[in-house]
Amino acid sequence: MSKSSVIRVTHRALGAMLRLTVAEGLSFDLTLEEARTLARALAAVRNGNSNVDEIYMSPIASDGDFSAKVTPDGLLLDARKPPLRLAWPEVSEIAGALAELAGEG
Repeated sequence: MSKSSVIRVTHRALGAMLRLTVAEGLSFDLTLEEARTLARALAAVRNGNSNVDEIYMSPIASDGDFSAKVTPDGLLLDARKPPLRLAWPEVSEIAGALAELAGEG
């Protein structure tokens, strides 16, 4: 992936998880079910199968919320100021990596 990465991690209480890092110092720890859900949501907006204007998730093991506005060019992630732009190719890579590592790919 370009700037983002997805790796497997283990939470001492929640077990197997995935860590989505979208920029230096900005990551989200997701349960496998959260990762599958986010992967499907990202793929749906990327492929034009969903007309939502925002994707929101509050991962159980993360301090921050994943809140992104859908734009013509990709997503605008509100997790930091200024918001982080994720272009459609990167959104596709994130969705694919999440789905694959969460057992849906």
